[in-house]
Amino acid sequence: MTGTIAAVMVAGLVLGQNAAGETEPKSAPILIDWIHANDFSMVGLRPEIYDYHAAAGFRHGFDYLATQGFSQEYLVAGRLTPERLAGHRLLFINLVSAEREPFLVSEVMAIRSFVAEGGSLLVITDHSNCYFHSHRLKPLLSVLGIRSFTDTACEGPEHALADGGPGWIGVSNFRKHPVTAGLERIAMQTGGLVDPRYAVALTSDESWADAWAVEAYGDSDEGLGLYGNFKRDEEELSGPHGVVLAKEFHRGRVVIAADQNMFSDGFLHYADNHRLWLNMMAWLLRETTLTDWKAYEQAQRPRIVLHESPRATRFGSNDDEDFYHALCLLSRYYWTFANDRLDEPADVRVLAEGSYDLADEERRSLEAYLAKGGALLVLGRSEAAVEKGDVVAELAAGATVEETADGIWHTLEGGGRLVLLKPEGAVSNKYIASPTRPPKLEEKARSDRLLRIVEALVGSGKSTVVQK
Repeated sequence: MTGTIAAVMVAGLVLGQNAAGETEPKSAPILIDWIHANDFSMVGLRPEIYDYHAAAGFRHGFDYLATQGFSQEYLVAGRLTPERLAGHRLLFINLVSAEREPFLVSEVMAIRSFVAEGGSLLVITDHSNCYFHSHRLKPLLSVLGIRSFTDTACEGPEHALADGGPGWIGVSNFRKHPVTAGLERIAMQTGGLVDPRYAVALTSDESWADAWAVEAYGDSDEGLGLYGNFKRDEEELSGPHGVVLAKEFHRGRVVIAADQNMFSDGFLHYADNHRLWLNMMAWLLRETTLTDWKAYEQAQRPRIVLHESPRATRFGSNDDEDFYHALCLLSRYYWTFANDRLDEPADVRVLAEGSYDLADEERRSLEAYLAKGGALLVLGRSEAAVEKGDVVAELAAGATVEETADGIWHTLEGGGRLVLLKPEGAVSNKYIASPTRPPKLEEKARSDRLLRIVEALVGSGKSTVVQK
């Protein structure tokens, strides 16, 4: 663990502060369990943080809740008792891990009573039985009448995020429930399954439950098994399979989401993941105002929006030629979203490719955006696109063109700006570092070039929080 992460942890825990850095009363609405699970929600994806688990923290989600009056307290030692749970609305248990303390019988019964008497419980699980979370959770889930699974949710090409593998998937099959109200598409980065009896978000009919592959004692050449084989074997059950569940238990409420990455800082703003987060919290905290997505989406400025159609998932894919790394890079510094909604405000819009096949409605929206002085950044452009005519040629017709070391700038008559990265500045996954390792020199040069352009387009590299 790096010194930076440790320092943030001390600020958030030893001094008794919440994720927003504010002194925390004992009766904070949300209690975060760090006895049985690791949680880095006070860290999240930020500059110079490359540890996988720290970068996957839910900082954005919990920080916003704190601005709305739902602060958090971290429970780091001792036991979960009725007295420790009293006064809280929600108990949050992140992905549990075998090196942490197991749930004692008294703790299981204390949580059951807490929920039965009107409290809420949010549990994050994940693929297969990674970190042995499924086995660790069985005693708790069983007393709540919920089954636990050791499979991974896998999809075929039609529902996978590009060609990066069957575990990175889009989900658009929802049952009617407050948790799923208004959602169009959420996404997962290799997640697991939930009890289908209470599932509110499910995979497609073409999906399958990829079985956990582990040898006795974890004794194999590959080490302790964390995954399946990502192949559709004959004995594996076909979908649909539940990936998010919502259940009422006596007077209380329970939600389980089967992927930790879904709400991480780097993926929370992809598709409708953040809207799912807000719906979940509104239902669990019994506070309907939290479903005001617009308030959340405009909570910080500048606001960067990466445009992506579900038919071409370039920012949600870890393939070499796609741009998930760029999404995470921008998310370190800016309030960054990736979706297909062109009717929402943006300080900068980003397209993955100049050769992207825009629908007529998309093209008209971008033309109107530029006509009003908007800023559009195009990350790539193939030679074939240049020859046949492409987005850049169509949207920047009649513009004044200036070439700089960082890119080609097109300034339109109404003040709109379209910037095209040069080929030597490519920022696809192949050319810039993943969010979980420090960049090499050439990768850093490319990342810095991208950040310079975005900073020039927004006029400032600093974002500000707008609080209610």
